[in-house]
Amino acid sequence: METSSIYHKCAEILGQHAQDVMVRMSSVAHPGESLKLETKSLKRRYAEGVKVSFRGLSPDNKPIAGFFICAFHLYNAARDLARDIAVKMGLGPELSDTREGVENVLGEFLNIIIGLTCSDWTKEGLDINFDPPEKLGGHRIEPVSQEALAYHLTLKMTGAREISIFLNFLF
Repeated sequence: METSSIYHKCAEILGQHAQDVMVRMSSVAHPGESLKLETKSLKRRYAEGVKVSFRGLSPDNKPIAGFFICAFHLYNAARDLARDIAVKMGLGPELSDTREGVENVLGEFLNIIIGLTCSDWTKEGLDINFDPPEKLGGHRIEPVSQEALAYHLTLKMTGAREISIFLNFLF
């Protein structure tokens, strides 16, 4: 399999796990919506975000690193998803009343996605270790270097809202 197609498959795996977990843990997700995947870096501001870095070895045993950012363009979308997840996890919805609470719940949401993704990426030949989620708050996403392979995944929520996941493989 060609190297770029392996990373494209890995982007699809991440997006599918994110969508599946969001549908299982939330009523604000669109279970019937298809996942949109683009191979481009996007320069855009977002209201809330959580970053996960990773590093390890590629299928041909070369060092690889990267990160993905789960970003919300509207803070209310992040808060609504965090509230739904908190309730599903048996925590009180008031956990999403503060920015710190929203970030903590979204970090746990990403930990679930990371566990599922890591397992499937291993099947694709990647040997990757993920760092814990890092809270970013409002931020501007800038394009990464020419050596990066960048993907933008979009997950639809109710009310014409969306979650963007920016995945970057750095070589």
